[in-house]
Amino acid sequence: MSDTTSQAYFSADFGEYGGRFDWMTYEEISQWISKLQNDWNWISQQRNNPTQNAWQAIAQPLNNATQALNQANSHRKQAQEPQATSHLSSVKSALENLIRTHPWLLPNQSRRLFVEELRDAGQQTEGALIVAYWMGLDFNNAPIRPSINAILTWELYERGIKDRMKSENAALKRLAGDMQATLTQFQEAERTQTNRFDEIHGRVSEQAKTQQGMFETSEVQRDTQWQEQLSGMQEELQNLKETYDKHMALAAPVEYWDTKRRGHKTLSVVSFIAVLVCMLFVGWFLHTELQVVANTALEVKAATGAVTAGHSSIQTTLKSTTAWHLGSFLLLATLSFWFIRLLVRIFLSHLHLENDAAERVTMVKTYLALLRDGSLPKDNSINTVLAALFRPTGDGIVKDEGLPPTAMEWITKLGGR
Repeated sequence: MSDTTSQAYFSADFGEYGGRFDWMTYEEISQWISKLQNDWNWISQQRNNPTQNAWQAIAQPLNNATQALNQANSHRKQAQEPQATSHLSSVKSALENLIRTHPWLLPNQSRRLFVEELRDAGQQTEGALIVAYWMGLDFNNAPIRPSINAILTWELYERGIKDRMKSENAALKRLAGDMQATLTQFQEAERTQTNRFDEIHGRVSEQAKTQQGMFETSEVQRDTQWQEQLSGMQEELQNLKETYDKHMALAAPVEYWDTKRRGHKTLSVVSFIAVLVCMLFVGWFLHTELQVVANTALEVKAATGAVTAGHSSIQTTLKSTTAWHLGSFLLLATLSFWFIRLLVRIFLSHLHLENDAAERVTMVKTYLALLRDGSLPKDNSINTVLAALFRPTGDGIVKDEGLPPTAMEWITKLGGR
């Protein structure tokens, strides 16, 4: 029998006198059947009908069990579990039917020890005949003397008249020895399992301590990293709060100057276009007036050469007309140049104011970006920004522009040279 701590490959119950047997593997049950068959093979060597019949009664069920066991193992290797289970049932039926009827076939049985003593004493025929007698077989054609001797020997033994106590005592001693050997094996297995358990327990405890240390170290590291990240996030939130507050404080000025920048940009474009249009128009107008003055001058010259003394009034009229055209041309030219100069000053003024407003907006946005990154010193730097943001700004319009200079001013300027 074997230990039943795990599921057995094959189990059989041989009744009250045989007990329960478990085999863990196919090899164990196969070797057990082969050994049982070999232990009783000596009966087949006795050449008489009763002993041969007894051997056939023993060998045939064992052979059937061996064949069914081999077939079950083959089916199990092919993953045909239902067929394997059916053949194992056949093995169980064959073994249980044989050994429950004849439990003396098992080792350490008193009857088996009795016939084995006869066999070892040179009375193989008598022992084989006693086996046939136990199995209830007829003694047809059996030798008379060995048959009578066998029956008398068994009856005397069975009634305790001859050596029964000795045989029973030997069977009990052998059984006690086997039990002690089995107990010793179990004790050794228990000690081995205990040592193995202690070793595994030590490894598990050591790994648990190592894992606990690693866990605690990781917890400390994570706590440190978390505190660092928390401090960083708090500082980041504080910077965001300060940036937001100052952004809200500067939002209206930034919007104001950005609106002014866009307005000055639009007016600078409009004034530039106006300058171009006025220059083209004035050029065209002055060119036209110049042609008119030139034509008038030619007419006066022609009239001067052609008229006579009686026509002096016509000549005087032509000269006065030419002078008026020339004066008008000079006046329009002066006013046109003054107007174009005024438009240019307006264009430059808006361009200057647009650049100034853009600089203020850029300055505030740069200040907010540096404040967001924490690059500014912790001082009252916003006052500086506000002072620069709200510094006085000129309108850019030329202050000394008025009417165009008079003829006296031109003469004075020319004389001053």
